[in-house]
Amino acid sequence: MIDTHCHLDLLKEKDREEALKDERLEYLINVGFDKKTIKNAIEFASKYDKVYIAIGFHPHEADRVSDEDLSWLKKLAESNPKVRAIGEIGLDFYKNYSDPKKQEDIFRKQIGIARELGLPIVIHMRDAEKETIRILREERAYEVGGVMHCFTGSYETMKKAVDMGFFISYSGIITYKNAENLREIVKKTPTSRILLETDSPFLAPQPVRGKPNKPKNIFYTAEVLAKLLPNTSLEDVDRMTTQNAKQAFNLNGEVKKNTITYVINNKLYINLTNKCNLHCVFCQRERERNFWVKGYWVWVDRDPSVEEVIREIGDPKRYDEVVFCGYGEPTLRFSALKEIAKWVKERGGRVRVDTNGLMFTFLPKEKLKELKGLVDTFSVSLNAPDDETYNKVCRPAQPEAFNKVIEFIKEARRLGFEVIVSAVDYDGVDMKKTEKLVKSLGAKWKPRTYEVVG
Repeated sequence: MIDTHCHLDLLKEKDREEALKDERLEYLINVGFDKKTIKNAIEFASKYDKVYIAIGFHPHEADRVSDEDLSWLKKLAESNPKVRAIGEIGLDFYKNYSDPKKQEDIFRKQIGIARELGLPIVIHMRDAEKETIRILREERAYEVGGVMHCFTGSYETMKKAVDMGFFISYSGIITYKNAENLREIVKKTPTSRILLETDSPFLAPQPVRGKPNKPKNIFYTAEVLAKLLPNTSLEDVDRMTTQNAKQAFNLNGEVKKNTITYVINNKLYINLTNKCNLHCVFCQRERERNFWVKGYWVWVDRDPSVEEVIREIGDPKRYDEVVFCGYGEPTLRFSALKEIAKWVKERGGRVRVDTNGLMFTFLPKEKLKELKGLVDTFSVSLNAPDDETYNKVCRPAQPEAFNKVIEFIKEARRLGFEVIVSAVDYDGVDMKKTEKLVKSLGAKWKPRTYEVVG
């Protein structure tokens, strides 16, 4: 796990030493927000390998920040390799400890420093959502990206920040009893953009609320996040947020690509191909070529062989389910799917195929019978209640594609397969009508949240 925002110099010495020795915490991003804490951050980073830093002037400091101070900040950032971001910087119109115009001026200048140095930024935003987003756009902050620290804003602001390439960092606030609205936003945040932080010694999570916070308490927040996200374990949250943090702060090292199989919540996913015969507007691959799914780089530059897949599966009974689901359409490799599924079933495994249901556009309907006894469940992405919506949202190359998906669902049901049909709550998709259609077909219904994958 990585605590992406903490203040080590403000911790009690025993709590700081505990965090530095805790092997569960791979890295700590220590944040300096004024002259004193910036100097302390530099000192801690020089002493401890696991400590990286973000340095910048907090909006509360804006009235006291001169151009000379900004030059000093820039020299520190460009000369110290442990500096991985400029921050926390931004706007705080709740307390207004500094003049709002001065806050904006210092904010803009620090974004300029980050752009000059090619460093991401860490944003403090309180009662200033519209102004913050406006300034980020005007100053072209999307060129460097960064982190919306301790996010408590609206869904609309979260979405705008993500669209500019920012990560969304959640703190112990998501554990508070009165934070239900924020938890709903967490559920809709792209999993490839979620970070966790403590902001220690502040904002202790609910189980230890009222006490000084410390980095190890990040696991309380992680547990809540795991419960909020579907099909997600604490292990998944650890892996996912750690990988996201390494991306956000350039801590990546070696990236394991060509992922053939990956495990999420004790289900083994098989990445059989990246080829797909749809171009859905909501699909991540269509928009940014970001292939991270809960900490896994789900992309292959070639289709793996049957032997390679089987070798990686091992004992299929170890998993609750073996799922054919990568970044492409598994039925496009029908023969390989059939052979691997047969191998899994012979060894006592359970098999699910996640599909767009377009198999009958390139294979005869009779081929589906060949999967009887080899596949337990088909999870079909329908994503629309009618042909017109389907063509707009899923953008198929094949004529009559929507009707082919409906035909696939009906035939799979007739042959006795369990069929789960899903739709993404994308703008323009009437989820109630889609659900009604799915239930009329006798299939199980599964709504999915836009931007949440894995």
